[in-house]
Amino acid sequence: MKKLLLTAALAFCASAALAAAPKYEPLPEELRLLSKKGIDAIYAVDLEEAQKQFNLALEKYPDHPFPHFGIAMAKWAHLEYLEDESDPKLDKEYAELTDKAVDVGLAWIKKHPGDANAYLAVGGIYGLRARLAMLQHRWIKAYFNAKKAISNTRKAAKIDPELYDAYLGLGMYEYYAGTLPGVIKLLSKLVMSGDAEKGLSYLNLCKEKGFFNALGAKLLLIEIYTQPGGKYANTELAVKWSRELRAAYPVHPQMHFVEIVSLYEDKKYDESRKESLVYLKAVNDGVPVYRRRYLPRVLTAIGTTYLVEKKYDEAADYFAKAAATIKEDSSLPPARWAVWAIVRLANVQDLLGARDKAVRLYKEAKTYKDEWGFDEFINNYLKRPFSEAELPGALPPP
Repeated sequence: MKKLLLTAALAFCASAALAAAPKYEPLPEELRLLSKKGIDAIYAVDLEEAQKQFNLALEKYPDHPFPHFGIAMAKWAHLEYLEDESDPKLDKEYAELTDKAVDVGLAWIKKHPGDANAYLAVGGIYGLRARLAMLQHRWIKAYFNAKKAISNTRKAAKIDPELYDAYLGLGMYEYYAGTLPGVIKLLSKLVMSGDAEKGLSYLNLCKEKGFFNALGAKLLLIEIYTQPGGKYANTELAVKWSRELRAAYPVHPQMHFVEIVSLYEDKKYDESRKESLVYLKAVNDGVPVYRRRYLPRVLTAIGTTYLVEKKYDEAADYFAKAAATIKEDSSLPPARWAVWAIVRLANVQDLLGARDKAVRLYKEAKTYKDEWGFDEFINNYLKRPFSEAELPGALPPP
């Protein structure tokens, strides 16, 4: 969930500042509608349709940042949704697209300082960069991209206070700057402090009134409401909203997994496992949108529901199956959920008192290039055994 959601959720974060109050310039209606179709297609994981809509927008509006941002966002969705953040090549392609989108956006804003939506798009690009850096635990990089995203977003909202999509970026910054641990929190306090409650208010405003980002805001709120031990956790509401999304997107693996995580965090472990088994059947039956690449994700999810119930044999069985998927196709980079399954399998061995086996598995997990920030957790487990006091823990990898 920490994934899906933020795809188009970061969608249009946006805006960079100029001193004078510029003349307001509305977004051309045709571009607005093409962009909406493209973003909706991303949420539906119809990336071919998304690319088609943004390419059409690019043909008609080659100098406006929206089409370039949309194309970069579609590439992000490919990395996030289809490859589960497990393809460094796509990561590189995405970085190149965002570089171009930034250049186009800044050039447009220089000539059109009253285009609030252009600031929205530029901020969204920086927001996506920040999100990727955050998921990779690259806190300083995340901070500086977030800083640019928020300055652009604030400019967008200043030019057009009714541009409610800007409140996605504003809400994200306020919430995360007010709650994140580590270096990024220290930096944010030095430069711009965050207010988590104001952030939640902004996100709810975007959810209710946003044109592009209403769904993204809802997904982000679900993520916040399901953070283990979070001050603002509201797992009951997260389950309610995730079920609404499943009803709206009945054959959609990402929305399905949002529900699985929400049920888990609401301590409905049996229901979470039941939905995970439905998900697993869809993958094994070859339902087109339930890609084979998602297999380690759902196997690890099932194993985790058994782990929290202290059914260690069943948990180990599913974690081992998830880890084994790494060997299925050596031409593919390892899926992050498969690598995390090795860590979880080691956790089980620690709980069973088999410390030597656990250490071997932790070291095995460290042999894979860490694209996700796992090493800090693994290093801690190598220093001391995983214990039952750490259960239930989160369902997704950290």
